[in-house]
Amino acid sequence: MLTKSCPRCRGYLHTSRDIYGGYRECLQCGYMEDAPSPGDRRVPRVRVPEKDVA
Repeated sequence: MLTKSCPRCRGYLHTSRDIYGGYRECLQCGYMEDAPSPGDRRVPRVRVPEKDVA
């Protein structure tokens, strides 16, 4: 379980698998994304939170 990793609500992402492969699902809002496979060489995008500038 990935804590505070949901890009939509900052909820908990639970990793699971079905007949189509692995996926991650948010327990709070239901957001879903494909989980990278072990042989996948793509670099995951990292979201940098915006900071308020005064």
